[in-house]
Amino acid sequence: MQNPTRKQSISQASFLQKNPLAIGIALSCLLPAANAIPLSSTLNPNQQAVSNAMSACFDVYYQAENTIPTICDAGTMTSNLQSLTPDQIFGMGSMATRVNGGKITQPSDYFRLKRKNRYGGGAGDDDFSRLGFWAKTDNDFGSISTTPNLAGFKFDNHNFVFGADYRLQDNWVVGSSFAYRHNNASFAAGRGETVNDSYTGNLYTTYNITEALHVDATAAYGGYSYETTRNINLVGIGSSVAKGSPTGGQYAFSWGGGYDFNLKALTIAPYARGEYSNLDIDGYSETGSVAAVRFAKQNIESLTSTVGIQTAYTFSFPWGVLIPQLRGEWHHQYFDGRPQIQASFVTDPTGQVFTLSGAGPSRNYYTFGAEVSSVLPGGVSAFLAYETLQGYTSIDSNKLMLGARLEF
Repeated sequence: MQNPTRKQSISQASFLQKNPLAIGIALSCLLPAANAIPLSSTLNPNQQAVSNAMSACFDVYYQAENTIPTICDAGTMTSNLQSLTPDQIFGMGSMATRVNGGKITQPSDYFRLKRKNRYGGGAGDDDFSRLGFWAKTDNDFGSISTTPNLAGFKFDNHNFVFGADYRLQDNWVVGSSFAYRHNNASFAAGRGETVNDSYTGNLYTTYNITEALHVDATAAYGGYSYETTRNINLVGIGSSVAKGSPTGGQYAFSWGGGYDFNLKALTIAPYARGEYSNLDIDGYSETGSVAAVRFAKQNIESLTSTVGIQTAYTFSFPWGVLIPQLRGEWHHQYFDGRPQIQASFVTDPTGQVFTLSGAGPSRNYYTFGAEVSSVLPGGVSAFLAYETLQGYTSIDSNKLMLGARLEF
């Protein structure tokens, strides 16, 4: 590969006439050497990868003294490389496995198989029937910080889940649920956004081995559709918006168990859980801009372990029971390494491929939550909860949850 400084010193007048942007590049070489900044010294690794690809394209046409494609010419200018570098692509994986701490959407288990000795003597003690229906909604909000290598973004996600379960035996429940999730990531500095809609079906079961010891498991599959926009501003070319519409699918499993220590109205419940998810996003090509990019297929895999403890205290009233709860969890991520995605510019005739590299995950992090739930006569239950993710580098994530359950 040739040195960009040499390529910027173009002397052929006819060549310059065919490549107006090259005039500016050539003139920049006339500046005093003290003001010159080597191209590579100002770039992060992803920008350097794009620069290398565009320099290779530039070389092909420069050596043949042919008209240089616009995208290859623009890619030799340092001021264009931030817009050209499509590092927003990593927002998809971050939304899938990081802003929620790698958690899979679980059914509401706040009211299943609750025993009378945990309620006290309130009106909520009525025996529940075997069939139950429930619904919950949650809102994730927060941000991922911009780093020298990657674009940050703010996110606002909404999840709606509806489910039903049946008590096969007094100690065994099976059920299913359907979830619709809408995610929105708005990138810093007006660089665009990624919107995702997903639809997920889930099967779950809980089995009480004893009054206090239980195990549970879930299996889920969902379809994903994305709408991506990247706002691009190139010197000498102008502004444009590159748009993409990739699709994907995710399957996930979880398994775990816990033990409830009941001390009259107080319950202390340690538990452990494992969660695995695998998200495939199809390769796709953007449209609408000279800087549109063709992305290869992505695979985002996550395997986490969770060890937690929850405390609850039951207050009994004539109208039912009220149960405030506190929860803390430690998570460890085993997979979800530093992602790499191959890409090329759609308008680059030479098809130069460059590799984008994302940030690695935090291996250990925590979630803390508080909740209040109520159990009313006639099989009606409800809860309100808050959760926060802590200790995950560059991520600020919070969640509000609201749910209800009705048994017949």
